[in-house]
Amino acid sequence: MTCPTTELPPYQQDHALAAFEQGDWLAELELLQLANALQRTAITRGGYDGHSFDLMFAIADVLESDHGWSFEQSDAWLERMGLWEEEF
Repeated sequence: MTCPTTELPPYQQDHALAAFEQGDWLAELELLQLANALQRTAITRGGYDGHSFDLMFAIADVLESDHGWSFEQSDAWLERMGLWEEEF
């Protein structure tokens, strides 16, 4: 049986928090790497197909809901990724 984090000694609490934050950062990095791969594919094909376009929006939603991005930040990111352009 595990004990709540608050019952851990301070050094173990710090370690638990660092491990959690590292996992969160790695998850965000994986999303950004997936988006980068989708962008590269879109560049070679002259634009995003419907599935990739929807997936990019889903990634932006997760970055907002789970990783603390603001709507403005994710909207600017989608623009930088080329979702508002007709062609590359």
